[in-house]
Amino acid sequence: MSTTTTVQRQAGWWGPRALAAGEHGRWSVGPLDLWLAHGAREWQMVLQRPRDPADATQAIEIPCSDPFPTDASDLLRFAGASAEAQPELRVALADRPMVSRPQNPFYVPANGEVTLYLSSPVWVQLLIGAAMVQEFPVYVPSDTWFGANTVNGELCYATRTQARLDLADVPERPHRVVTPLTIVNKAPDALFLERVNLPVPRLPVYADEQHRLWTPAVRMEREEDRDMAAMKIDSAPPAPARGAKRVAEPRESGGRHVMIRAFSALFQ
Repeated sequence: MSTTTTVQRQAGWWGPRALAAGEHGRWSVGPLDLWLAHGAREWQMVLQRPRDPADATQAIEIPCSDPFPTDASDLLRFAGASAEAQPELRVALADRPMVSRPQNPFYVPANGEVTLYLSSPVWVQLLIGAAMVQEFPVYVPSDTWFGANTVNGELCYATRTQARLDLADVPERPHRVVTPLTIVNKAPDALFLERVNLPVPRLPVYADEQHRLWTPAVRMEREEDRDMAAMKIDSAPPAPARGAKRVAEPRESGGRHVMIRAFSALFQ
């Protein structure tokens, strides 16, 4: 006999789940509802985003008592998996850098140092058996251009984070990943920090014992050039992430020490 299980914040929303043939489940993660039906010869998926991107909902209902939305215009079908295949959700970060704004722009004086807490929205990867069949963001962020002009720069996402100075001010949401970012201004002039570019494709993701998601701490050092910074990514989870375990690898490799365009954003 089937039973209904709802998983609240004491467990992570990612990982494998058992879903019997003929049943369907619903994963609710922040603004996203993911519906998945296990048919006799195929799997069907529907994505809905009925809530605000700031929502902190997390629940899993397998099997789900509400009817599967078969009339949805965005229904996706997957055929060819073995009858024994089971679904798994995995955490990922965006495939482009994320541009964040501090709650209020401020100056970092010459030889000054400040730590910000940025949060980035997750992408969800759906696997059926061992094969990834789809990935998607919990909500669709807006595009932004980050650079000194329309030639020198890159296409990024704009995140809704407010780049808080105090970790206690960062809301805990199951679909956002926190990055402690330390900015060191070694230049002889003050740095006006209006937007900051975080290359999230280079970052792994950890989950702490409370199932909050983190990246390693990142350090950016600005010297003579006002745009560029030497970036260092820590090799371990940040100190506040107690009992953290690695749940996602970086999308991009290339070492933990790089030079990036971090602070200039004249074109939006």
